[in-house]
Amino acid sequence: MPLYQCLVPAGSLDADHRADLAEAITAIHTSVTGAPRGFVNVVFVEYEPSAFFTAGKPNTVSVISGNIRAGRDRASRAELLTRLSEAWVAITGQDTRSLLLGLTELDPTSIMEAGLIMPAPGEEAAWLERHKQELGELLSSQ
Repeated sequence: MPLYQCLVPAGSLDADHRADLAEAITAIHTSVTGAPRGFVNVVFVEYEPSAFFTAGKPNTVSVISGNIRAGRDRASRAELLTRLSEAWVAITGQDTRSLLLGLTELDPTSIMEAGLIMPAPGEEAAWLERHKQELGELLSSQ
C-alpha cells in the first residue's frame, strides 16, 4: 500500500535516476516498517518549472509525498523522512533545501491492496499468512 508520489521538474530525472530512487524508497520503507517489497509503490510526476510557486515566486523543488498506514511511531516516521531525504540527495545531487517531504497517515481499514483491506501495523504476519494464496505474486517480489 505505501504510495510515494515524487513530484519533480520536467526533465530533471532520467530513467536511471528514477529507477535508483524507486529502489532506494522501496528499500528504506521495507527496512523501517517491515512491509513486503511488493506493496511499495513509487510514481514520478513531472511538472513544468513555471507551474510551481513558493511564497508567490516560481520554484523548482522536488516533492516526495508518502501515503502510509497510520500507527507508526514518531521515531519510525522520523527515520523514514531522514533516510528518504538522504537517499534522494545522494542519488540526485539535489540540495536538501530544495526537497519537500511529507507523510500522510491513512487508517488501514480505509486502504485496499490486491482486493484486501490492509492490516494495522503489527498485524502484518497473521494477515500475510491468512492471505498468502491471494498475495502470492506480490509477496514473491520480496
